[in-house]
Amino acid sequence: MRHIAAALLWGALLGGPTVTWAQAPAAPPAAPADKAGGSNLDEVAHRVAKLTDELKSPFCPGKTLQTCTSYQAFELRREIKQMVEAGKSDDEILTTLQARFDHDDFTIANPVQPWYTALVPFLPFLVGGLLVIWVFRRWTRRRRGEDDPAPAPAPAIAGEDAERLARLRAQVAREEE
Repeated sequence: MRHIAAALLWGALLGGPTVTWAQAPAAPPAAPADKAGGSNLDEVAHRVAKLTDELKSPFCPGKTLQTCTSYQAFELRREIKQMVEAGKSDDEILTTLQARFDHDDFTIANPVQPWYTALVPFLPFLVGGLLVIWVFRRWTRRRRGEDDPAPAPAPAIAGEDAERLARLRAQVAREEE
């Protein structure tokens, strides 16, 4: 048993870091330096990557243009790169693409969300907390007798029933003495 524990410990110590290193994302390859300064290619690549990551792909439903693997998406990414290199702004590129494709199919994949969407993850905790407070307050009131309803008034009794009730009450009073 001791040998198994030692083997597991050594396996965790030696195998754990290698698995972690194997899963670490690789650094992107360095872009070749531009003769004019080096940062122009980086800026173009950054703008193209930003645009293609923000735009929904008209060719692959549910994917961005960056993650779509179709040949048409590849060609469109190349055209966007040419437009960026030509000096067009992001808005001009977006307008050109929306005019070319259906406006509904070619939109921003992740539009800006309103401020209150940040509260959505906390709603279950808020509702649960309010429910706990409500149940606790109701329980403590009941223990103090605040929530107990007043007894209903006795219905009016007439005739033979009234005489019988009077006899029973008199009999109970005599037995208690």
